[in-house]
Amino acid sequence: FVADAPLEHKVPGPLLHGYRPGSLTSTFPLVDREFHQLSNLDYFWEPVLKRQVLSKDNGMLWREALRQLLPPDYEILDEASPEEIIQAVREHLNRALSYKALYKLVMTTHIQFDAPVFIMPCHLRIGEAYGLHLFEPRYRIMIRDLMNACENPEEASNGGQIRIRRSSDGVRRPPLLIHACLGSRLAPGEGACLVQVIWCNTYEYGTADVRLLPVAWCRLDRIWVRPNAGHLFYAKAMRLPSKKEYYHSL
Repeated sequence: FVADAPLEHKVPGPLLHGYRPGSLTSTFPLVDREFHQLSNLDYFWEPVLKRQVLSKDNGMLWREALRQLLPPDYEILDEASPEEIIQAVREHLNRALSYKALYKLVMTTHIQFDAPVFIMPCHLRIGEAYGLHLFEPRYRIMIRDLMNACENPEEASNGGQIRIRRSSDGVRRPPLLIHACLGSRLAPGEGACLVQVIWCNTYEYGTADVRLLPVAWCRLDRIWVRPNAGHLFYAKAMRLPSKKEYYHSL
């Protein structure tokens, strides 16, 4: 049985963060029209998604991603089976949502993501909030855009509660940025920390005091400079499982 998906099987080397391309997306669809149709079937994608949730290496990462698609007050047991978690998500979003579409949604909005990059070496711990004063022009643009993407931009920018927006596909979009904190160069393959803005107070001319909460370690993939933004870096990155050994390997 050779039906597998992206981010499912690791291989040595940096290609695709050390994962081989999935046959369901990079091989079978190219054979012919019939194979292309077969590669979209839930018959293949349902077990693939369940395997990810049960994975020894990445299972917690996928469970967390699926839970992010549910309302914050949705009650589901920590020991819930993959079937129960996936079914709850599909019922909440859309019963007609295919397993392939759900897999892609999780992979492209939680496991992999794009975010602005803040560069300053320091020591961070997951779950321990810290404060910064943002004054560089590029970071003023960064925090302004992050706050404007909240449900309540004016309140969120002036010391009020930050209300997290949900996109049209049901995904929570908290104000997140990548903190390149490890002192290494900003380059593909390097480690960094994904942090969430939990409080912000903006002053005249756009400077701001912020409280940031580290939520996950990540590994940088593609890096670029946003045009007309004072040399503000953006990056595509991949979340890493919440294990100490991953932090020490960065």
